[in-house]
Amino acid sequence: MKHRFWFLMVIFCLASLLWAVYLFSIQILDPFNFAGARRVRYVPGKEILVPRRGAILDAKGNLLVSSVSYYQLDIDRTAVTSWAKRENIGVDEAFNRISTVIASHTSLNQEAVLKRLNLGNKNSSIQVSNKISEAELDKIIRDFKNKDLPGLIHSFASMKRIYSKDKLAARLMGSVREVSDGFDTATNSKSLYKLAGICGIEATYDKLLSGDYGWREIVLDANQQRVPYPNLHEKKPENGRNVWLTIDANIQEIVENALYEGLEKYSAKNAGAVVIDPNTGRILALAGVSMEDKTDDAGIVRVKSNIPVSFMFEPGSTMKPLTMLPALENKLVRPNELIPAGRYQAGRRVISDTHFYGDLTPREIIVKSSNVGIAHIAERIGSVRLYEKFISLGFGQKTALNLFGESSGIFAKLQNWDGYTLHSVSFGQAISTTAVQLATAYSAVANGGKLMKPTIVDSFRDDDGRVLEQFEPTLLRNVSTKTATDTLKSYLQGVVDYGTARHIKMDYIRLGGKTGTAQKNVIGTKGYSSNKYNAVFAGMFPTEDPQMVIVVFYDEPAYGFHYGSTSSAPTFKKIVENILFMPDCQILPYNERLMKTSLNMPKLTGMSLFQAENTLNRFGFLYKVEGPDSASIVIDQFPKEGVIVDRNHPITLKIGPSRNKSIPVIEANSMPNLIGLSLRGAMKEAAKHGVALKINGSGIVRKQSVLPGSRILKGSPCVLEASL
Repeated sequence: MKHRFWFLMVIFCLASLLWAVYLFSIQILDPFNFAGARRVRYVPGKEILVPRRGAILDAKGNLLVSSVSYYQLDIDRTAVTSWAKRENIGVDEAFNRISTVIASHTSLNQEAVLKRLNLGNKNSSIQVSNKISEAELDKIIRDFKNKDLPGLIHSFASMKRIYSKDKLAARLMGSVREVSDGFDTATNSKSLYKLAGICGIEATYDKLLSGDYGWREIVLDANQQRVPYPNLHEKKPENGRNVWLTIDANIQEIVENALYEGLEKYSAKNAGAVVIDPNTGRILALAGVSMEDKTDDAGIVRVKSNIPVSFMFEPGSTMKPLTMLPALENKLVRPNELIPAGRYQAGRRVISDTHFYGDLTPREIIVKSSNVGIAHIAERIGSVRLYEKFISLGFGQKTALNLFGESSGIFAKLQNWDGYTLHSVSFGQAISTTAVQLATAYSAVANGGKLMKPTIVDSFRDDDGRVLEQFEPTLLRNVSTKTATDTLKSYLQGVVDYGTARHIKMDYIRLGGKTGTAQKNVIGTKGYSSNKYNAVFAGMFPTEDPQMVIVVFYDEPAYGFHYGSTSSAPTFKKIVENILFMPDCQILPYNERLMKTSLNMPKLTGMSLFQAENTLNRFGFLYKVEGPDSASIVIDQFPKEGVIVDRNHPITLKIGPSRNKSIPVIEANSMPNLIGLSLRGAMKEAAKHGVALKINGSGIVRKQSVLPGSRILKGSPCVLEASL
């Protein structure tokens, strides 16, 4: 009995010792790596919270670009099965309830959701969709909670940029791509998901738009379900800043539409334009397009180069006014001084003008765009002074815009100038610029000699609209005197009033500007192409107090439209007209414009067609004539007598046979289309139809008072407006 007792004691002691050793090894030595499981079970993990990328808006708060977050929706089918047993319902019924909730708040089809839930092993989690928007997810979570449904797992999946205006300003806005900085072992997921800007505004302000990441601690149970746990920490993400641009979406649309129309009309390869407020440096429109942009997908257009800041071109004659500027400042020319023009032998180089003008005043050199005249003035200025002036105006260097892909242009250092450079740069050769650089320089002329920092961002704001950083107009430097710039502005107005751009003159507002035509350099050589040109126009309005400066250029327009006067200048005029027609435009109120452009409709009924046509031509009306061939008397008119009409509004004359038998009936003809013809060709065509022409200007016909197709009598007068 005693031996049995001690035997049992030994057995119990050995068992206790073995149990103690086992517990010691489990707790201290951890041979089965239970510590990791405990850490996962009880130590909170971190979930990365992705910030929303900031929006991009125009100057008036119109949304251009925004972000939508998408979430992945999973269903833990093990949890659903357990819940179904507790509720005493079938698993199929549980899946049906869950699919009904999901389908009712998303675009997903209920049958498709059910198919996913029944796919494969029903004791595992299954992804339903990774394209659930934030608004849809909120509704699903709320419905699951109200109906006490189990198994819902959701996590951030992706983000998408929404471009509200489609292709409008597409190259300026730029594009983004999805990036991830790797795999985070702590969270067992991809970390630091973000949309990164790759070009345009998206790339330039990527860091500000991206925002800062946040995180929150989470505790999961064995079924990977989140469980309530006290004192968990969280750092909220900081959404990206919203970028408010200086761009006016309405002006941007006007400019792009005009450029697209010009591309088609002039068969150009590319086109670009900049609209800037010269007094503040705020860019109101920055547009660059090619004909392929119309048919290309918007996503493809957004990754193309931003033409106004990246495309370099020789500015041609648009540099002549800027060359004249230091001559006016330093009184190197007198207002009525006559300077040789026509042809000039400068060493071994011959410089010539397109026409032989004889001697010209400084104003006429700009108005008639004389290469020889400006070359003589450049010699007076000298290489050092002209180089310093162009550098001070910003040529050969990037602007302060700092936009992605911006070019600095090409302007040789003074020590690299050869014997031809002084003359060449004076009329826009041997120098390449961007549209933004040229617009900034012309703005300094428009505002009285102040080079303003060009800006495209108005402010950075938070989601509540609070301004975090505001950008005010900044003066970079004074580059000229008001006296010199005022004189130069009068020269630029002369270009439009009676010079190379006289065909774009408006009756109700004064325009100033300069045309430019430049042969394209053959890449890899110092020579120029014989059939490839850039056409440029740099202008401002109104010239007495410029509120906008606009630069328009076309790359390789068709021959005949390769002059700045025949393509870029008309586009400039179209842009100006449409801007002035904007309801909120304060430059020239609509009523004032209407008053300045409108005339009282005269009484024309009862007149012979000859008399009526002479009356309309005297007032500058456009008109068309309708009626039978054997007619010569105006029997009706539209608009009626006394109605106030714009002189560019077509007038319709109805003609018929005269009741006065003494007036002979003359057979009528049809008015030909003379627009686009040379004056010689127009006169030849008019002679065939018996039209008497009155011609204003020279070069190519831009406008005819009698609209094509109208009924006319032999000897009917027609006024033609022509320009180079």
